[in-house]
Amino acid sequence: MFKGFIHKSFVIIILQLKFFNLAFSSDYQIECQPLVIEKIASLPQKGILKQKENGYLYIDVCDEYITEALSVLEAPGKILPPGNYRNKNGIGAHISVMYETEQIIHEIWDIKELGQEYSFTIVGLRTVKIRKNNKIEKLWIIAVDAPELERLRESYGLSSKLKGHDFHITIGTQKPGKENQQKEEVQLQEAA
Repeated sequence: MFKGFIHKSFVIIILQLKFFNLAFSSDYQIECQPLVIEKIASLPQKGILKQKENGYLYIDVCDEYITEALSVLEAPGKILPPGNYRNKNGIGAHISVMYETEQIIHEIWDIKELGQEYSFTIVGLRTVKIRKNNKIEKLWIIAVDAPELERLRESYGLSSKLKGHDFHITIGTQKPGKENQQKEEVQLQEAA
């Protein structure tokens, strides 16, 4: 009987430890690059709420978040700016606020706050590995704290954070290749 009690207690402790590790594991890596943070710290920490034709809701922030960060970022391989920044019709640097699918599921048809300014605070530089189209990508992001955006989402009956993650500005995707190639590509973007 005592042996059974010890065995059950041991199993419970193991399960609790596994749950604890799962509950508190992070899906991102904090990157220590003070020069990047220093470079972007003077940029405006605010943007305008906009919506694409498909419904996607975002905060439009200045593109210098991408150009300034990539100009001093040190990482092996090359870092390509996001496609929405490289594409002439793209939205550029932004913070995702609400996906169109969320709006359809929750029947959110009209966003009255469009055009309003929202503030945020830079939290730090991070990397995250995601699976996209059966491939793994490593994204470099600037994490931001945005209580106003959390309240906006909640006012429409949504969770405070998009997919449970911190709000962020994607600055690039890390790829294998020549190191100096990333700086050349950023310079080409600035010249265009």
